[in-house]
Amino acid sequence: MQYKYVGYTLQDGIIKGRVKADNQAEACGEIADFGYKLLEVSRCRQLPGMEQLFPSLFRVGGKDLVRFTQQLATMVRGGGSLQRAMELLQAESHNRIMRGILSSIIKTLDQGGSLSSGMAQHPNVFGPRYVSVVGAGEHTGRLAPALDQLAATLEREQDAKQKVKQTMMMPMFTIGAAAIMLILMLTVLMPPLLSTFERMGNDIPLITRIAMGTMNIATENLKTAAFVIVGVFVLLLLAKRVKSIKYGLNLLQVKTPILGQLILANELSQFSRTIGMLLHSGIPLATALPLAITGCKNLTLREAFLAGEESLVSGHGLSEALKDFPILPRMWVELVVIGEESNSLDQTMSDLADAYQKELENRLGSLLALLEPLSTLAVGGIVLFIALSMFLPIYSGLNSAAP
Repeated sequence: MQYKYVGYTLQDGIIKGRVKADNQAEACGEIADFGYKLLEVSRCRQLPGMEQLFPSLFRVGGKDLVRFTQQLATMVRGGGSLQRAMELLQAESHNRIMRGILSSIIKTLDQGGSLSSGMAQHPNVFGPRYVSVVGAGEHTGRLAPALDQLAATLEREQDAKQKVKQTMMMPMFTIGAAAIMLILMLTVLMPPLLSTFERMGNDIPLITRIAMGTMNIATENLKTAAFVIVGVFVLLLLAKRVKSIKYGLNLLQVKTPILGQLILANELSQFSRTIGMLLHSGIPLATALPLAITGCKNLTLREAFLAGEESLVSGHGLSEALKDFPILPRMWVELVVIGEESNSLDQTMSDLADAYQKELENRLGSLLALLEPLSTLAVGGIVLFIALSMFLPIYSGLNSAAP
């Protein structure tokens, strides 16, 4: 951001200018370095840029973060300077937001700060898990292996998301196209045809009357339907702010037959992977556990993990309290017990993360494979409905016109 200032020197008198800085204190320091006696400094008013107006369009994507992590690991492993590596990555980056973030991190490194502290200033890109693993790698002198592990984890998660998006794209496109065809048929093609047949005194088939009646009801109550949809959406947003209601909704999600299994597998996979990665990086379990719990979005599961944290702090171990929560799979809890007893919890958690990630992918694959024939069936039903609604009146008019 820019700051405008008014300074003074004996030789030049009053001087006005602008300086770029992250905050006002840094701006005052830079102005003092110029040899000016500072009289006034204030932040320049600027119109919001495209990044502020449309943040979803200007962000660091998952692929950009994976690529950055892999390249940084390679450069660190080669033994080069960390500042030099960051400068090269900044110059090579095609993402303007990423270049600005890397510039901020380089400035932190130049001022004697650590890489993890520079990354912690950008939580929207580098989450708590990322910063913790990088910090552990810095303290243990194993930054390159830590970055390799982070890159592998992020790449696995990114591939899973991309696979779901690609699989969902075709069914959603076909259903959407069929729905648009149906709306156009009911709003543009059907009314003139029906008015013609009404003037001719021909009977309109039942399926056509049903189609037009449905469309008339939807059109007449469009505002009411819009208000109801918006109202329900707002109520859900407000309900999520009430902890008891949100807890009930999360419990209902987990108990839902198909969706609940997917949510449970996803949460356990992410929790286990975070614990395993942090433990493998040298972070103690008491420190790793709160970081893993922070990433848990389901309140019912978070309640179980918080109870495990309290049990760990009190000296009874993590798994002791987890046994009291039936929402957690029994097998998962027993393997955590074995990992604690054998002092191999990092490897156990990593294996559990891989197992539940594979289970999640298999369940998603089966569900998405089922969506393809269902979407085809839905499109076929819509096309059949369109054909019957359009051609039955024409057929009936031709029959009545025949001698």
